[in-house]
Amino acid sequence: MTDLPRVAIVLVTYARTKYAVRTAESVCENLIYPNVGWYVGDDGSPPEHMQAILDVLKKAEAPIFGTHSEDFVPGEHFPGKSWNKAWEFSHSWAPVTLWLEDDWELRKPLDIEPYVKLLMEKEEVGMMRLGHLAINLNMTSMGHAGIHYLKMWRNMQYGFSGNPALRHRRFADAYGPYNESIGPGDTEIEFDHRWRTQDGPEIWWPVDLGGWGIFSHIGQEQSY
Repeated sequence: MTDLPRVAIVLVTYARTKYAVRTAESVCENLIYPNVGWYVGDDGSPPEHMQAILDVLKKAEAPIFGTHSEDFVPGEHFPGKSWNKAWEFSHSWAPVTLWLEDDWELRKPLDIEPYVKLLMEKEEVGMMRLGHLAINLNMTSMGHAGIHYLKMWRNMQYGFSGNPALRHRRFADAYGPYNESIGPGDTEIEFDHRWRTQDGPEIWWPVDLGGWGIFSHIGQEQSY
């Protein structure tokens, strides 16, 4: 038993089975946190794609609290509705989600407990980036419980990213769902613009992760 809040690991995926399997395997092996559950949101891949991911999770005895596999916008490559369904359902299960697109490999052990505690304690923070640090961002150094962080300024693009991140429910409440009528890259750019131009929870990044972070971007082929 643990008093730590639940964290929902949200794996959003489409078609790239070998990458999705590597993502799931690496997180099962290297993520350190005692109270997690998985949601797999697939945008209508063949059935064997979802089954391959579920086989990895079952082998690792990882708890699964939900899945979907549906082509929400036939003939179009618009992931927003699938992403929103996964995000909304996961926030009904846990206050914090670990957002994972299906081509990010966790390269070494990562204890997310300090970051989850920060998100639970500091209402002004809504998202904790865990991927690599983009170039040309403006940031301010911050501290919490003995750990250094960088707070993203809103005057530069790409403070928000679809890279691996912990997101508190307040982040979704403040900025709303993803746009459901544009492609995947534009979906993230539009959400970044929304974050930069609206008031709401901040985005922080842990300095201890190093410039390239702890997740490796393994995707070399487009999913959409």
